[in-house]
Amino acid sequence: MKRNLIVVSIIILIMGFSLFNKQSKEDKFWNWFSKHQATYYNEIENLEIREKIFNELSTELKKVHQDLVFEFSPIHENGEREFTISGEGIKELFPIVEELVENAPKIDSWKFSAFRQRIPGDDFEIQYGDFKIGYSDIYFRYQDGEYGNIGIELNIRDFDGNGQSQNAVYILLDGLIGEYDITMGIDWIQWVKLDESNIENLNPITNLRTLIDSKRD
Repeated sequence: MKRNLIVVSIIILIMGFSLFNKQSKEDKFWNWFSKHQATYYNEIENLEIREKIFNELSTELKKVHQDLVFEFSPIHENGEREFTISGEGIKELFPIVEELVENAPKIDSWKFSAFRQRIPGDDFEIQYGDFKIGYSDIYFRYQDGEYGNIGIELNIRDFDGNGQSQNAVYILLDGLIGEYDITMGIDWIQWVKLDESNIENLNPITNLRTLIDSKRD
């Protein structure tokens, strides 16, 4: 009788292990996150452990795809904290991001978002390393492209052409129109240093939000 019980237990363990292995990468990630969500909800402002738990989350997320990244919002007034998964503007990753977020579980006090979202307001600025820049430092002109998309020439105050400056501008653009629209709505970007004497012939960068939305409609 004991032998039969042992055999049955082994079979159950094997079946459970087999079922776990059949889970999709997305399901495995969300199962892991669900078990640890309270830590991320309550502790990401805790500088003593933030690096550790962010590294753990990054390790699990890269099991879905190695180039995926994430962001957390502060806790909003309604009690929700937003967890955003990003493809870093890489168009080929967008279906992976969308599928992952579509499979997110419903967890109280959490909102799950695909792609970096727009930040309301027209006065955003950031300090990126030694480079400080805001919306008021960027102007643009554009050309219509294929399929309703556009190409834009960015005219940037004090732009020196290095990677740090470009990364800072990309962060601003993500905040202005969102990661999805900057990738899917813009065909090309040309980077030039702003000629202050030519500002009257350019559009403030905040107008890009309305332009992108009009093309989408």
